Amino acid sequence: MSTTKVFLIISLFFLSGCTLFGRPSNYQTDYGATRTQLPKDTKAFNDDFEHVWATVIMALGDLPLDKISKEKGIIKTGWAEGYSQTRKARSVVTDRFLNDYWKERYRLTVTISGNIMGSSVKVSCQLQQKPRGGSAAYRWQRVKSTGEIEEEVLRRIEELLVEG
Repeated sequence: MSTTKVFLIISLFFLSGCTLFGRPSNYQTDYGATRTQLPKDTKAFNDDFEHVWATVIMALGDLPLDKISKEKGIIKTGWAEGYSQTRKARSVVTDRFLNDYWKERYRLTVTISGNIMGSSVKVSCQLQQKPRGGSAAYRWQRVKSTGEIEEEVLRRIEELLVEG
C-alpha cells in the first residue's frame, strides 16, 4: 500500500471525526445545544422562582415544615405517619378481621432553583416502615421510595400553578 493511500485514509478518519460513532441516546440537540432529559423526580416550570416557591409551600399543605431556606431553595418537611397500603402484617385471612397494615412514615426534601424566566423543582422522599408486632415493631426500617409520593407532590404543584 502506498504512503499516499495511507495518508488519505488517515486524513479521512480525522475529518469525519466522532460522527461515525453517533450520539448517546439520552441526549437531544436543540439548535446545537445538548441537554439531558429530566429525571422523574424533577419538573421544570415556566414561572419565576418567587411564584413557584409560594406554590410549593401551598402544595405541601398540612405536612409539618422542618427547615426552610429560601436563599438555598430548600424545604424539608417533618415526618408524616400513616399506614402502608402495600405491606400487611398478617395473612389475607386475618386482614379480613383486623385490617393489619405496617406503619409507614415519610419526609420530603424539595429543592427549587430558577430565576425570573423559569424554575425547576426536585422532590426526594425518605420512606420508612415498621411492622405492627414483634421485636421489629420497635425500629423503623428504611425502604426505597417507589416514586409515587414524589410524582404526587409534583402533580399537585403543577395543578396549583395552572390554577393560579
